[in-house]
Amino acid sequence: MNLDFDDSISMHPGVRRQERDKIRSRFIRLVDSKLALHRNAPLNRLSIKCKDDVGPAPVIRWISKVLNRHVTELVLSISSHWSWPLSSEVDSSETMCQEFWESCSVSSITLKRLTFHTYPNVNFPLLVEASLDLRMTHEQIGQAKLSEDDIAKEKEGTMVGNATVLLMGICNVKKLYLSDNTLEVLAFCCKPMPVYNNLVHLTIKTHRDVEWKSLTALLKNCQNLETLVFDGLLHRYGMNCRSCECLCKPWEEEDVPTCLSSSPVKVLEILKFGDICEDEDMDKMMEQVEYFLETMPNLEQLIIHYETSIDEDVEEVLSQFQMVSREGLSKCKIQVISDNLNLSSST
Repeated sequence: MNLDFDDSISMHPGVRRQERDKIRSRFIRLVDSKLALHRNAPLNRLSIKCKDDVGPAPVIRWISKVLNRHVTELVLSISSHWSWPLSSEVDSSETMCQEFWESCSVSSITLKRLTFHTYPNVNFPLLVEASLDLRMTHEQIGQAKLSEDDIAKEKEGTMVGNATVLLMGICNVKKLYLSDNTLEVLAFCCKPMPVYNNLVHLTIKTHRDVEWKSLTALLKNCQNLETLVFDGLLHRYGMNCRSCECLCKPWEEEDVPTCLSSSPVKVLEILKFGDICEDEDMDKMMEQVEYFLETMPNLEQLIIHYETSIDEDVEEVLSQFQMVSREGLSKCKIQVISDNLNLSSST
């Protein structure tokens, strides 16, 4: 069973204060009654969206009830004027002990996902796995673009927001997924870059309009990373792409040292290879993979998921990657997987 509650339909700016109090009370009673009515039914998901401030007591009560019923997904989008610091200890990806707002302690052995659309100060020292899709506001995006146009500000690393505390709070994770929007947050809303000493598996979702400049600092702070996954392989080329401050091949033909030369990554996996909008996109993807092969010293396995139904294209791509020199680097097994074929070889 899934339960979803949303007060945004009836709670809008035009409602008078007296009427808002009535709507707020009705919303609280509605959630209480629904939870009581279905108290014996298995609960998979609870979503609570409170545009109005209902206060901490009802929310704590609701969360406590559903966690005791072994809910597996909890989505909270709560507007509040209260200061609700949140600390947490997570024993594994399926075990979470929560201390909510210094007034209630609850626990669950089945909770697998907790989503906040607005987040307080957090600390998850035992969190094993995290998936982040953080986004800047329209105003912050505008400020970030202005800073990119100003070379002096760009060198200073202009901050247009601050998500550092949140990212520091999950720095002990072993597995991490970052959306393309989160890459922009890392670039403009996080300083200093957190150190992820326990991280062994990192997945990056890319977008052709998002630069990779934040990835350089991030990967430098992931010294025990074993598996790196790219969900897509295109990005926006910027000033950093002219030097070693990016993961792509520098624009200049000069011998520029690369940040990848100290990469500990052993397994590199690329999803959506061949997913292109223009013919030149394929050339960029090929060049990018070749650069990875040329520069990542500890790479032992390259897995490419090629989105094509043409067998000859798969064979050609594998053949071209086989010719990439890895002189002085570890041996690397290359695997190209399509709908029809699964080819592999070593370099």
